[in-house]
Amino acid sequence: MRRVSIALAVLLAAALAPTAAGAAFGGLSQQSVDADVVVMTADVTASGDAAWTIDYRVRLADDDETRAFEDLRADIRANESTYTDRFRDRMARTARAGENATGRAMAVDNVSVETTREDIGQSYGVVTYEFRWTNFAAVNDTHIRAGDAVGGLYLDRNTTLTVQWPEAYRRASVRPSPDESTDRSVTWRGRQSFGDDEPRVAVTNDSQPFRDAPGGMSLWPAVLALVAIAAAGYGVYRYVRTDDSGGDGTDETGDVPPATGESGDGAEAPPAELLSNEEQVLKLLQDNGGRIKQQRVASELDWTAAKTSQVIGGLREDGDLETFRIGRENVVTLPDTDLTDVDESDERDT
Repeated sequence: MRRVSIALAVLLAAALAPTAAGAAFGGLSQQSVDADVVVMTADVTASGDAAWTIDYRVRLADDDETRAFEDLRADIRANESTYTDRFRDRMARTARAGENATGRAMAVDNVSVETTREDIGQSYGVVTYEFRWTNFAAVNDTHIRAGDAVGGLYLDRNTTLTVQWPEAYRRASVRPSPDESTDRSVTWRGRQSFGDDEPRVAVTNDSQPFRDAPGGMSLWPAVLALVAIAAAGYGVYRYVRTDDSGGDGTDETGDVPPATGESGDGAEAPPAELLSNEEQVLKLLQDNGGRIKQQRVASELDWTAAKTSQVIGGLREDGDLETFRIGRENVVTLPDTDLTDVDESDERDT
């Protein structure tokens, strides 16, 4: 009889290997069943949460294996909370590792377990865990970006990982290339070791630049109202400036000065507090000749390293900027930036 061990290490090896390698489900004393196939599916929502399903499939090729699985099935049904509690604890540790890597607060809840029998050419016993991973993906008004919470994941030869996304979204970029894909999902099959910045899935909803508010109420009226208020306030400001300067809008020299927030050529620059995270990074690049060290971006914007990496990673995936390394430093550039003097200029930044 095969010794029982449905290993949790195949879930998220990078985070769990020290505590879960070879760990079995529950206390089955001597009765055990090996998982022949592990199928992991993360169904990512527009809010960034992911509904995870993990199937452990056990091939029941003889009476001993069937009996071992039935013993496991009976134990799970009799002690369900024992299995879900242990699984939740392990996944919570994985979520904490993802939280540290991304800077997003994460949690694991709604854990459930069930067992079934399937006949698909041959007989299988299946143990299925389901749970919700909050903030698994990063989201903004138009994009969902998933995968950074499980960077460096290892899939053994019996394991597959599928990432799904909402119907209204389309795929923007995937790294590395998946083994299988549909309009709403990508799948990788083991054996595969992802890099530290893999897997990555970015999807976009170009038809909805402003996400609907809770309850189905559109945000467009609020946006238009804010624009109207801003325009009215600006009109009052210009009127007061004109009145204070003698009625014709000129200063003591007779010249018309640029209004606050405007450049000398009359082009109005938006206040910094109205710029998105991505726009702040791009403005920094433009102000520094199209090239800047990533560490300096974090310093200038007073961001954490995790937040800086997340924003820059999204811009890179969208093709708005590029990155490369000089020694231990990450350097961020605008596309088509002249890099002939990169060594000299980066010495000046140090």
